[in-house]
Amino acid sequence: MANADVTTDAVAELDSDDVVTVATLNEEIAAVIDDRRELNHDYVVGDASDCRESNGHLHFDLVFDSRSIHCVVFGVRHKSLNAIPDEDMHVAVRGELSYYEPQGSCSLIIEDVVNMGESEYSQIYKENKEKLAADGLLDDDQKQSLPELPATVGIVTSADSDARIDAVTAIHDRYPEVDIKIHDANVQGPTALQELISGVAAFDEDTTIDVIIVTRGGGADKTLRTFNETPLCRVLANTETPTAVGIGHEDDQTLADEVADFRFMTPTHAGEVVPKRSDLDRERTQLSERLDTAYQSAIEAKLTASETALDNAYESVVGSRLQQLEASLAHAADRHVEAEILELRNQLETAYQTLEQEKEHEEQLEETVEEVRDEAMTEAEARVARQQRRYKIAIAVLVLVVLGLAALYVIT
Repeated sequence: MANADVTTDAVAELDSDDVVTVATLNEEIAAVIDDRRELNHDYVVGDASDCRESNGHLHFDLVFDSRSIHCVVFGVRHKSLNAIPDEDMHVAVRGELSYYEPQGSCSLIIEDVVNMGESEYSQIYKENKEKLAADGLLDDDQKQSLPELPATVGIVTSADSDARIDAVTAIHDRYPEVDIKIHDANVQGPTALQELISGVAAFDEDTTIDVIIVTRGGGADKTLRTFNETPLCRVLANTETPTAVGIGHEDDQTLADEVADFRFMTPTHAGEVVPKRSDLDRERTQLSERLDTAYQSAIEAKLTASETALDNAYESVVGSRLQQLEASLAHAADRHVEAEILELRNQLETAYQTLEQEKEHEEQLEETVEEVRDEAMTEAEARVARQQRRYKIAIAVLVLVVLGLAALYVIT
């Protein structure tokens, strides 16, 4: 019979009377579940996963061997629970199976939770981590440094996912010129492990890839378990190309994050593997200014040092030259003085000899003068004597004449 909500045209077009809407199907499923009392058990056992609160109610998934069912604890029952489930807990839950018709989802409405110990997957996680640690794959000193400016980035993720869009956008927002290659891989499900490993290995063999990114968006904890598998972790740890991993939400952390060379929080943080172009431009400007300043300072320091060295060298050379000249001058002066003294001594000796000769000559001259004078005195005395005799004779004659004249006067 066709559902009353289905139009006659739809029934005619499909050539069937058994046509129903989603609402009718969900009502029928709900009725079946409600009528099947055998679907309600005293306890259901599994690992608690993806525990979270929403609108005052506690939600978690009960997981066993990759199968799960959603569980809800209404707020009024929180305090009456024997245990509050968390990610590392293996639990037994008691509750009623409920089918939520608006979303077509089946859930357990939990009345009580019993802690059964450590979850099976928590034990697997610890074992895997211990194996990786024993091989040194978690050691920080084994990690490679990311290139300062990768030219090409390889991203392994689901090609049609929001994670791919977020990662590409984050990288190009920081550095638009970076090339990006995408390797499509399922990030959950039975084929995810092999596809992720193949993607990482392919990019590691690609010599144009400078850094490999593995990322996916958030999800239930059980959907992230592929990234705790040791084969994937070993491939990530042993690549020659640096790796960066960002899985799930900010508080999610997988073993793949721990073995990778670099971990970022979410796909929107994938841009952290490249620098900001604006920061590089600003740093380049600052370095250029610092280079100019350093160059100017270096030139000025060099000029000052050269000037100081030149002055010191000049002073040293001039001082040395002056000392040499002073020594030469003193030596020359000594030789000149000695020559002058020798010449003066010679002149003095010559003068002395000349003086001695002149003295001897003067003595001879004096003797000659004395002789001449003596001769002159003798001759003069003789002349005076002769003149006196003449005077005497003249006087005598004159007296005779006077006497003669007197006698003549008397006679006359």
